[in-house]
Amino acid sequence: MSEIVIHRQDAGNLPRRRRGSAEPTDTRLLRTIAASLPSDYPPVSQLEVETALEAMADATKAAIAADLDCYIDWSRRDQRPPLPATPEGLVLYLRHLEAEGKKPATLSRRMASMANIHRLIGHSDKDDLPTDHPMVRNALRANRRRKGAVQKQAAPLRFGGPLNDDVKGFTITALLDACGGDLQGLRDAALLSLGYDAGLRVSELTRVEVEHIDLQEDGSATLFIPFSKTDQEQEGAWAWLSVETMRRVAAWQDASSIKQGLMFRRVGVDRRRARQSDPEMELARTIYTIGKTALTRQGVNGIYRRVALAAYEMGLVILPAGKLRDAVQALSTHSLRVGLTQDLFAAGEDGAGIAQALRWSSPTTALRYGRKLAVRSNVAARVLSRVRR
Repeated sequence: MSEIVIHRQDAGNLPRRRRGSAEPTDTRLLRTIAASLPSDYPPVSQLEVETALEAMADATKAAIAADLDCYIDWSRRDQRPPLPATPEGLVLYLRHLEAEGKKPATLSRRMASMANIHRLIGHSDKDDLPTDHPMVRNALRANRRRKGAVQKQAAPLRFGGPLNDDVKGFTITALLDACGGDLQGLRDAALLSLGYDAGLRVSELTRVEVEHIDLQEDGSATLFIPFSKTDQEQEGAWAWLSVETMRRVAAWQDASSIKQGLMFRRVGVDRRRARQSDPEMELARTIYTIGKTALTRQGVNGIYRRVALAAYEMGLVILPAGKLRDAVQALSTHSLRVGLTQDLFAAGEDGAGIAQALRWSSPTTALRYGRKLAVRSNVAARVLSRVRR
């Protein structure tokens, strides 16, 4: 026999961060900059700094703070004054990063962070930015030439099945088929299906709320996306959700009793065997605990990989011997977005339309994700396929 118990986690039972243990990013950033400047550095406009920080996204400020910490650590080891940086110092720092095996994209991001830091301390003129010095720009170009500028891409989770029979490896179809019928499985299926349909970034997926979904008469729905990486002013955007996705979402909502607020939350699973009065009889007992807070990036990544392993074990995915571990590790929180992009290219859609559907500011990124597939639907392929048979 088995018994299933579902607990909805109260806010008071959640682990709490100790008061005062987390320093605000703005405070941390300003404190670090101030400690790195020479004592005779000219005063900086406080209002200018405040407005500059207000215009930045929290994730941007957190990245700048982390990059600054790395640069300061290197400066101290090299016995150099951290700020303001010199072009010579930045070139030496870039060489240090390259020697550590950092990728060209990482070097470019570190220099972008350094440029933002120098703007904060009053280097508002482009000609006054050490990061824009020809020596620094040439160092970045030389690094890209030596290492190549192609970035490693997340493994795509394409649809497969009726849309793409020739897709090899993990597909969204296989992962959905591997999701169980218990509470955790219903959540995973709704998460995967919705994330694929809307091509969501993980920051968008973890913020989906019940109120953001507008069900339509035909069973499909529109999803309101209030905030995203390319929408820092929070104008909002919309995405389409299929009938199948809405069936999965409804099943998850019914089972979890989530009627408002965050759609996707942590589901704790506690399986135990409780002894009855008869020592020979045991009652299998599964306790599910539904959290109040949003899933983390790491949590979503873990879900994809756990379900992928289940799909392999169920025989839903065929992989060459010894390739399972690498195939699972290649999946990331960006795999659904990459997979949808490639499916749209394979269906003959162009970069501009895909960029609009997936909320990119330009088709450039979409084309990067679908370079190989885009060749099959470009102008040469469309024209020559009619005459060169």
